[in-house]
Amino acid sequence: MRNIQGKKETNMRSKVWLANVVGRSVGENAGRGSMQTPKVLRALLLVILLGAIALPAWAAPFTATPPDVLGPLDGGLVTHIVASPGTSAPGAATLTFDLLGYLSVDGLNFWFDVFTLTIDGNPLFSGGFNMGGGGGNFINFIDPGVTIVSTQSFGGNGGGLTQFSVAHTLLAGLNTYEFGYGNMQGLGDEGWGLRSVTITADVSSSVPEPSSLALMSAGLLGMGLATYRRLLANARAGKGGALPPATA
Repeated sequence: MRNIQGKKETNMRSKVWLANVVGRSVGENAGRGSMQTPKVLRALLLVILLGAIALPAWAAPFTATPPDVLGPLDGGLVTHIVASPGTSAPGAATLTFDLLGYLSVDGLNFWFDVFTLTIDGNPLFSGGFNMGGGGGNFINFIDPGVTIVSTQSFGGNGGGLTQFSVAHTLLAGLNTYEFGYGNMQGLGDEGWGLRSVTITADVSSSVPEPSSLALMSAGLLGMGLATYRRLLANARAGKGGALPPATA
C-alpha cells in the first residue's frame, strides 16, 4: 500500500508541474501574435510525453513451460533459461516440477544421492529422497519458499516421484533454473529426470500498457487545451483586446 500511495503522489505532483508548464508557456506568449502559438503546442506535446512517463507499470500473467527432460540421466545438471517480459513481485512467481527417480535413487543410505535446485545463482534446495534405493529422505538446505508437495518410492529398484512447488522472484529478461543430481552410480543402477516444469507469475513492465497510454495522452491533451483556452479568455478580459486564434 505504501508503494501504491507513493506512485499516486508522484503522478499528482507530475500533473501539477506539467499544468504549470503549460500555464507559464501560454501566459508568457499570450498577446505576442500568432507566431508564438507553436510554442504553446510544443508545451502541450511536452505534457503528453512526460505524462506517459508518469504512468504506473502494468501487470500481465506470464507462463513458461520448458521441455521435459525425462531421462534417465546419469547425474549431472539440467539448465532451463526462461525469458520474462517483466518482473514479478518479490516471491510471487511459482515454479512447479516433478522430479523423477529411476531404479534405485538413494535417500540417506550407505550411499546417498543429492538433488540441488538453484535459481539465478541462488541455491534454494539441497537434499535427497528415497526413490527406489532405500534410506530416509534428508534435507541439507531448504529455502523458505520451497515446498515438497509429495515424495514416494515405488519399491526397491522401482524408482519414485517427488513433486516441488517453489515461490521465487521472476526477473525481467533471462532467468536461469538449474536442477542437478551430482554424481550417480551409473544408469545400470539409477537415474533421474524432470517433468512438467512450469513457471507462472504476474509480471509488471515499465512500459505503459498501450490503451492506458492512449487514454492518458488524450486526457492530458484535453487538459492542456482547456488551460490554454481559459488563459486566453483571461488575457482578453484583462487587456480588452482580441488575441489571434490558435493555429493548428
